[in-house]
Amino acid sequence: MMLNRFKAIYRIVILGLGLVFLLGITPVWAAKSLPEPNDRGNYMTKSDHLYWQVVDSDPNGLNCRMGNAPIEEIWNPDNPGFPAISSWPAVTTLKPDEVFRAQPSYGGFVITFDDQFLPWLFVKKKPDGTPANCFVRANSALIKPVEEPIDNNVSTQPIEEPIDNNISTQPVENPTDNNVSTPTVETPPEPTIDDTEPFIDL
Repeated sequence: MMLNRFKAIYRIVILGLGLVFLLGITPVWAAKSLPEPNDRGNYMTKSDHLYWQVVDSDPNGLNCRMGNAPIEEIWNPDNPGFPAISSWPAVTTLKPDEVFRAQPSYGGFVITFDDQFLPWLFVKKKPDGTPANCFVRANSALIKPVEEPIDNNVSTQPIEEPIDNNISTQPVENPTDNNVSTPTVETPPEPTIDDTEPFIDL
């Protein structure tokens, strides 16, 4: 009897330890690996990773290039050929160490290949929220993938609730006499009546 009870307790302990182990390693299995470059530093795989950081050693920043055609035309599947992005002018730059968000194409991937089959990332907005609408080279010498920032580079100022809804109320004093001045009325003296008969000299 005691042996059977011991076996039951032993099985419960083993199952509990196994469950704890599985729960502990589940985040490792679920974690999504970051994109890896090839031997030339190019990120060639069809990745949907959104967040990247500038590692370009140029102190002036990383060039972001764009041509005359809108992005809708560049990503149009009916548009033949590949865009010559490397020959387009630099319309803006991304600062060193800046974390930016890549814009996925219609297929859900962030990599766009040019006419030399080199990978690029389209940046719709700069980290400060200003429009960019341009391409940066997807090479490990210039950028690297990073985990999603906690605040997504969005700075939100706390809003304090107003105490009186911006309405200033002046205290009102109760007037002692309702601001009405009442003049004092003097009571005239009572007239005196002489009831003595007049003296008539005959």
